[in-house]
This record gives sequence, structure tokens and C-alpha cells, in this order.
Amino acid sequence: MITRRLLLAATAATVASPAVLRAAPTKLKLSHYLPPQHQSHLEFQRWADELRQKTGGQLDIEVYPAGQMGPPPRQFDLARTGVADLSFVYTALSPGRFPLTDLLGAPFLFTDSNRRPITTAQASLITTNLRDRVAHEYAGTEVLYFVVSTALGLFMRDKFVKSPDDLKGLRIRPTSATAASHLQAWGASPTTIGPTELADALSKGVVDGAIFNFEGGKVFQLQQAVKRVSLIADSVGIFCLVMNSQAMKSLPKEMQQAIAETTGPAAGQRVGGLYDSSEAAGRKVFEQSGVEISQIDGDAAMAFEQKTKTITDQQIAALEAKGIKATQLLDEIRGQVAKA
Repeated sequence: MITRRLLLAATAATVASPAVLRAAPTKLKLSHYLPPQHQSHLEFQRWADELRQKTGGQLDIEVYPAGQMGPPPRQFDLARTGVADLSFVYTALSPGRFPLTDLLGAPFLFTDSNRRPITTAQASLITTNLRDRVAHEYAGTEVLYFVVSTALGLFMRDKFVKSPDDLKGLRIRPTSATAASHLQAWGASPTTIGPTELADALSKGVVDGAIFNFEGGKVFQLQQAVKRVSLIADSVGIFCLVMNSQAMKSLPKEMQQAIAETTGPAAGQRVGGLYDSSEAAGRKVFEQSGVEISQIDGDAAMAFEQKTKTITDQQIAALEAKGIKATQLLDEIRGQVAKA
């Protein structure tokens, strides 16, 4: 028989049990297309651990790398539709979808007075601080931070590029629609080649060069096929971490606060710094392989910029015609860059 004393003891034990008191953790899915060894994947895992600690284990983010939830071009829609709760997006993979964001690839926007690039950490901080200006392009999601990679160059099979004339008639792989339009303005022929096939295509002369960076070049072993690199801050690579708006709103306030405290401008700057470090490590690989490296800056850079001015003016005009304050955004960025 169950006595009153036993019943009270059992009830007390049940109430005191952490397993009963503690609700099941809230689980979120974060999707991205990068390999597990990439610094972004490692950063997402670190961030997930930080959020678990800040929320006492109640917020659990599971990271799905290497396009497990969908291919690279679908990453934004995975988050927008709620298939994933969060995703890491490379905006260039969706040409025309983020036109104001694309404008941030305007020639030499993130450069100093000598047309040399500021760091990715600085560019990411500046852009994340201005994320509300482009928020309408990410409807259905919240932009947690931007990563704006300023490290790009012309990775050439055998030719040093010093002026636009050096590119005339050459087949060059671009990184984005904006970069492709710039190549055309310089007289080159943009040629689409997947990154995994690029080293072989360069070796065989299928293409003469590619717009790339040292970090990615190391991953795809371009140092085996490239002899010369001309660094040029003509454009940028734009990435962002976004979260489904409804998923964010459904979280308890303390979890929303934990996410806000660990993302934003400071996070963009820190993650951008990881890209800077990886870029420096990638450059060493090319230097050790005997690849010649030069920087296009000053008056030489101006020669490239002048040939792409019409393209930028057309982008601005198209946005302004829709009531989008494109000129104002560029002016704000230039003002912030001058202070960086």
C-alpha cells in the first residue's frame, strides 16, 4: 500500500528532478556549403558551443556543412522558407537577387587612398553596421552579420597583369556577375569554370586566369598551375549569416538576447579577421611555390577603375529609379572606410 508519507516523498522527488523541471533544449539547424575544415564551419561550431553555455544548454544549434541541406545557390532560400533555421550565404551565387548588396562590389570601394584594400575584418564591421540599409533584400530572414572579403587578385597561368590592356582577349574566370562585367570592360572574356576544375583548366590553357584569393587558391591547389598573381581590390566577396525571422521570433527572449549578443558588428569583425588570417596562410603557400605576386594600386588601379565607371553608374541609376538610396549607401561606406 502507498502511504501518505510515501506519496509525498515521491511527489517531492519528482518536483526536484532536473529532468522534469528542465524543458527539452530548443534545436536549430544551421546550413552552409563549405567543407568541415573551413574556418567558417569551425566558427559556427564554436558559436554553437558558446550559445549552449550562455543558455545553460537550452539552445542547441546543429551545423550541417558541405551543402548537406542543399546546394550553395539555395542556402538563402533554405533559411527564408524555414527548411533551415540559419544559413551562410554567398550572395554572388544568386545574380540579380541582391542588387543593392551587389553594389558593394563597386570598384575599389573598400580601399584606402592608394587603392589598396582594407582588411576583411574592417570591411565586415562596416557592412554589418549598415545592414539595415540592405535588410529589404533579405525579407523573411534576419541578417546576423556580413563577411566582406576584400582579398582578390588575378591568378594567371603565365602573364603578369599590370594594366587593362594586359587582359585583352584573355579568358578569365570571374567570381560574380559584377566581376564578369568588369572583366568585359577590361577587354577579357569571362569564362565560367567550377573551382574544382580550375587548376586543370589553367594547366591545359582552357582559361588564362581567374579572379580568386589565396585562401581558396590553396584549397583548390591553384599554386600548381598559376605562375603570377596580380592583387587588385576591384571588388569584394560578400557572405552573410542569416536566420529565419519566424524562428527568431519564436525563441524565448533570453535566447534572442544570447544570439544578439554573439552576432552583429563585433562578430562580423571577428569572423572577418579569421578570413584575413586564412588569406595570409594561403599566400605563404603560393610564395613557397615560387609564384610571383604584385599589387595593382595607385595610378595603375585608377586605369582599371575608369573603365568600369559606366557599369557602376548604371547600377546606381537602376536602383535609384526604384527609390533605393544607392548613392547614400556608397557615401556612408566611403565615409566609414576613410576612418578605418
